[in-house]
Amino acid sequence: MSTPHPPRRVTRKYAHLNRRPRAAPDATAPVATAPVATATVTTPPKPRAASWLGRFLRRRPPVNRPAPEELEALTAKERQELWDAHRQRPFQAITALITSTAVILGILFTARTLDYTAGTLDYTAQALTANQEAQITDRYTQAVQQLASPAADVRLGAIYALQRIAKDSLRDRPTIENVLAAFVRNHDFCTPKPPPKQCTQPPNDLWSMEPIRLPADVYAALTIAPTLAVPIDRADFSETRFPRADLSGVNLSGADLSGANLSGANLKDAKLNGTDLNGADLNDADLNDVHLNSADLSEATLKGTYLNSADLTDADLTDADLTGAYLNGANLTDAGLRGTFLNRVDLNNANLRGAELIGTELKNTELTHANLYGADLTSAQLIGANLNYATLSNADLRFADLINAGLVETDLTGADLRDADLRGALLTGADLRGADLRDVKGLTPDQIRSVSITDATTKF
Repeated sequence: MSTPHPPRRVTRKYAHLNRRPRAAPDATAPVATAPVATATVTTPPKPRAASWLGRFLRRRPPVNRPAPEELEALTAKERQELWDAHRQRPFQAITALITSTAVILGILFTARTLDYTAGTLDYTAQALTANQEAQITDRYTQAVQQLASPAADVRLGAIYALQRIAKDSLRDRPTIENVLAAFVRNHDFCTPKPPPKQCTQPPNDLWSMEPIRLPADVYAALTIAPTLAVPIDRADFSETRFPRADLSGVNLSGADLSGANLSGANLKDAKLNGTDLNGADLNDADLNDVHLNSADLSEATLKGTYLNSADLTDADLTDADLTGAYLNGANLTDAGLRGTFLNRVDLNNANLRGAELIGTELKNTELTHANLYGADLTSAQLIGANLNYATLSNADLRFADLINAGLVETDLTGADLRDADLRGALLTGADLRGADLRDVKGLTPDQIRSVSITDATTKF
């Protein structure tokens, strides 16, 4: 007896696709009156545990099912194609799921790879930095050792090696700057024993000697160190001794040369902007055309120093001694000259506009054609000074001592001369319009009017 085949499971939604088209009813056939038997449809049992994949497939978007009339009109081939398309939908969903999963896994893998690569690069960078620092340390140690070499060319090479290290390592720049500055201080002219002749000669006798050039290694260290100084620091050359040295054109801007001995030195065209020369010895030095903008020359000695056409704008010359110095055509705009000794100084054609000369000694000083517009000369000592043709408009000359001073054709318009001492002063052609001459000593108002230019704005 043959085993009966299990009933074929047909999807309800598309069960009608396998049915043959029914024939049209015959109008002549008799209509059966027998009762229609009700067919019992056995629903296959549901799986007890449906997988997530099955749930996913069951939730796929529905296909637009054709109407029965449309199905009736389809050929067998078209019905088969429609059926095949329906069967392929689960596989398309699975393919999309696999593709999406692969993309997500690829993104995660790429992120992990990038994170690992970044960590590797960071480690490599740290190792490279450590290696570079070790190399810089070795180079620095070797260069410092070479500075003590008895051979000048080895020392010079060490100085340039330190300069290169300073460019490669900004952290080591201040240290290298201090090393080079110390090298200069330990190799100045007067360090050797016994000291050379220029260290024992009086400053006045140094002019009989030719300017002395610095050794190549010392000059290199002297010029390199200031370029390595940070803004809040200075290359420390304090107390160095270079009398009668040839330093023409050198750039020592911002360096510390306080207390340095540069007597008789040739500093022509040098750049000393912002340099600290407090208490420095610059007697009989050649500073013609030098740049000393904002330099500190307080308490410095510049007796007989040549400063012709020098730029001393905003320089501090408080209590400095410039007796007998030459400043023809020098620019001293807004310079601080309080308590400065300027006796017998040549300041012809100098620019002292707005300069502070309170209590300054200018005895027998040459100030012909000098510009002292708005300068503060309160209590200044101008005995015997030559101020002929000078400009003193709006200058403050209260309590100034102008005994025997030359003020021929001097522009004193708007100047304040109250309580000034004018005994023996020559005011021929002086312009005193708008000037305040109340309580002046030595000359009466009539004497002043008789030789100078006055008007109703002149106060007596």
